Amino acid sequence: MFFNLTLFLTASLLMVACDGVSERFRLPQAAVVIVVGVLLGPAGFSLIRIGEAEHVLSELAVILILFSAGYDIQWSHFAAAIKPGILVGLAGIILSLLSGFAAAYIVSQDIDEALYVGIALSATSIGLSVALMHHAAVLESKVGQILLAAAIVDDILVLYLLSATHAGLSSDNGLGLILFSLLMSLLVLSGLSVLLWLLNTLLVRSSLRRLTLLRRVFAVLTALLAAWVTASFELSPVVGGFAAGAVAAVFKTRFAQSTKAAKTTDSEFFASVSRFFSPLFFLAIGMQITELALADDELIGYVLLVIAAAVIGKLLAPWVMGSFLSLRERWLLGFALLPRAEVALVVASVGLQQGHLSHHAMIALVLMTLATAIIASSVIPVLANHLDPRSENGQ
Repeated sequence: MFFNLTLFLTASLLMVACDGVSERFRLPQAAVVIVVGVLLGPAGFSLIRIGEAEHVLSELAVILILFSAGYDIQWSHFAAAIKPGILVGLAGIILSLLSGFAAAYIVSQDIDEALYVGIALSATSIGLSVALMHHAAVLESKVGQILLAAAIVDDILVLYLLSATHAGLSSDNGLGLILFSLLMSLLVLSGLSVLLWLLNTLLVRSSLRRLTLLRRVFAVLTALLAAWVTASFELSPVVGGFAAGAVAAVFKTRFAQSTKAAKTTDSEFFASVSRFFSPLFFLAIGMQITELALADDELIGYVLLVIAAAVIGKLLAPWVMGSFLSLRERWLLGFALLPRAEVALVVASVGLQQGHLSHHAMIALVLMTLATAIIASSVIPVLANHLDPRSENGQ
């Protein structure tokens, strides 16, 4: 057991050290680490197996990952492009959910699995999308601001849908409780948000906010508390972690004003924590895949259908905006919405652990994250290079 845990931690540290390689080739680190996990786990060379200790570490890691994602939300950017962002975000969720559900159901004939695949395809990777748009020097443009707002909408609503689906399918009554679970999830998350707001308000008004270490420990503890609350109500604990980060993000400017002497901001610190711990979670996902039949025609068909659904769902979303964007801007926004990474794979992991997602579906979703990242990183620079300069200032 100790030897297995040591190997698991060593592999995770090696993945952290190799993070620069993924960035150089603009590939999502999450998908790359999962592939390594598959090779090290039962489906590959069977060098490492997931035990209780590894499972607990991976759960703590994903809570921190989602907390960091929530804390990274720029609410000012969201407010600046809230109307078109919500419109595009909702369109992307609905189209991706429907296309993903259809693609999965055609192959699996399983409604539960199709639901998880559809929800996984609905998310947009804020981190990868923002990095690609920033590198193309169009993040501050009108399209960039809409992307930020749409990606925030995606993450919030997708995790909400995950909570409701997770709770509904955990019951023996299956789909019959999903509508009830949607209401319960809303009530629980609303109450949790109020609690988190009060806790952060108390921190802001106390002198402890000036102590960087205590402030960051407090943030991590609230994330764990929120995860425990959501898990207690049979919702996914990762949603609690995200909610804690999103609420804390509202207060981070006040924290920054009181800690100007700090060498790193809290956002940078939590981003570093997320990068350090994320391999623990994504390695564990790969090791949960116990069989891998790449010569299976059904698997190949499944992968191609999921990738096609992922592309169609996001590329069509900007077209709901009428004439608000030019033709090139719509295509740029559509391709910027394509990447899926952390949130999509979190959804997939929950489905796999709960027994509602097959290994074929899991593999298809992992390969989908790689494919959408490659497509987006190849097309965005080309479209951004020919973007009308007038749109750079949101005109």
